[in-house]
Amino acid sequence: ILGYNRQRIPGNWKLMQENIKDPYHPGLLHTWFVTFGLWRADNKAALKMDAQHRHAAMISTRGNAGKQSDVSQVSSFKSSMELEDKRFLDIVHEDWWGEPTAVMTTIFPSVIFQQQVNSVSTRHIQPDGHGNFDFVWTHFGFADDTPEMTARRLRQANLFGPAGFVSADDGEAIELSQCGFTQKTDHRALALLGGRGVEETDHMVTETLIRGMYEYWRKVMETKT
Repeated sequence: ILGYNRQRIPGNWKLMQENIKDPYHPGLLHTWFVTFGLWRADNKAALKMDAQHRHAAMISTRGNAGKQSDVSQVSSFKSSMELEDKRFLDIVHEDWWGEPTAVMTTIFPSVIFQQQVNSVSTRHIQPDGHGNFDFVWTHFGFADDTPEMTARRLRQANLFGPAGFVSADDGEAIELSQCGFTQKTDHRALALLGGRGVEETDHMVTETLIRGMYEYWRKVMETKT
């Protein structure tokens, strides 16, 4: 165990499951991902689900993206921007990955397994009342890691957690969403990007994983659609 982070987010716990099942928002919200090519909509990708659509994995492979022109309309893409400390992108391939460099696995209802290059962690959603939840991160390595690999994992862990270069955005987005929902409690929303069905895909421009989660949620809660 390399360390923990904990934050309280003022939002319904399902919003965090939605967040981790939404594959196209990283390229829009998380400018760090886009700028340095870790998670882009044009990366080689796959969205996988279990048979009941409750658990899912978002899989992305860095270095298989399109040309700069393919993302030139994304305002956060800056081809000339570089890190002052390039060690944050000092990525070493590990055999246990296989090919992907990023995998976000959601286990319904409350656990996320994250592998973002050499940074590995779990996230645990702990509901606290109607409109709040605690979000607990556990960062870890392996018993046979070299000191250099442990240092690399710790550096890359700065991308994540409550004040991470990347994930600080998510807590604020969830809070803003919760504030919006509570103004019109009788309103409903549809997640229609990519259609109405629930299926695995080889791209990220879809909300199929979110639809799958709520399909299962309705079965569990025995509510009518």
